[in-house]
Amino acid sequence: WKPSMIATAWRRWVRPSAAHARRRLSCIRTFLRGRKGPACRAGERLARRPSSSIRWRGFSSEFAGLGGLTHRLNQIAEQAIGKEDIQRARDERDRLLHTLSKDDVSKRRLVHNTCLKAAANAGLRTEAERMYSEIVGDIGEEDLNSKTFGKMMEACANSEPPDPVGAKKWAAKMQEVGLETDVEMFNILIHCHARLGEIGEAESIFDTMLKEEGIEPNAITFNSLIDACAQLGDVDKASRWFDEMQRLGLRPTVQTWNALINARAKRGKATRDRKQIMEAEKILESMFKEEGIEPNVITFNTLIDACAQFGDIERASRWFRCMVTNGIEPDVRTVNAMINACAKSKDAASWELAVTLFRDMSRRWSIQPNEFTFAS
Repeated sequence: WKPSMIATAWRRWVRPSAAHARRRLSCIRTFLRGRKGPACRAGERLARRPSSSIRWRGFSSEFAGLGGLTHRLNQIAEQAIGKEDIQRARDERDRLLHTLSKDDVSKRRLVHNTCLKAAANAGLRTEAERMYSEIVGDIGEEDLNSKTFGKMMEACANSEPPDPVGAKKWAAKMQEVGLETDVEMFNILIHCHARLGEIGEAESIFDTMLKEEGIEPNAITFNSLIDACAQLGDVDKASRWFDEMQRLGLRPTVQTWNALINARAKRGKATRDRKQIMEAEKILESMFKEEGIEPNVITFNTLIDACAQFGDIERASRWFRCMVTNGIEPDVRTVNAMINACAKSKDAASWELAVTLFRDMSRRWSIQPNEFTFAS
């Protein structure tokens, strides 16, 4: 590319596209604010298009479809971890509901479900149940959809400890109101048992889904099954589910590979077998070199934590450097695992490294230490 070619591309494509995107965004905002006129009608057409038809011209609209209405609320819900976040979600929900007509059930349901997502992600069942009562009081039980019940089930699955009985109760409630079961519902039930390491129960639900309901599994289904095996360090069974996933033509995701690596790490920790770390490293190499899937922070955390269990600071440091070199920022679990590896190594250089890591947590990576940091 010569400078003249870049300048031509800017004049012909980038600058006009940016101006075009701003005009489209302005029209959509006009429509969402309920104003009248040609800009509103143009905005309505754009807002009701699928997001893919908007993005291909170089414009990714945060207002594509009805989802744009809850953009800010969705951001709060995605990051929710405690009651303060739930309150923020409630405040934003109430603000949005105040702008909507009582007769606009679809939009009101969307707002409620997005708020419910905050409680589901945080695993706060009591808060989720309160929100459910508020939804029923606003739009009625007959206008609920599968997303509503899915979030109630997720709240049970993500709680501490997971509540499979509660999740099944909401699945039954979903069927009572006349909604059909789907793969997402079964995935949540499998995930709930997977978190408890109850592989037998997870497999039983899988059989019910496939044989009795005739619902085809997806990648998320197998990720949960492999993760259930990983919780127990059952490498053989995890590998069998991995092979079955590929046999059905489903492509493993980074979460799939992470679960396989975790299975090896848990096996190594339980049997004190260092060879399992090498096997986990081979899985990472296959994931990256053969499948072309980029590892994420969870991948490296699992490997570093496995090395830390044996006080193998050299191997842990190597993976830590690899992680940072590849532009993946560590999180609190990464630093905790590294400090733990340093503590188990018990040499002077390792202690110095632990102090450096602790100092860099807040200064370099803006990570706040937790109780596990100080325990390490």
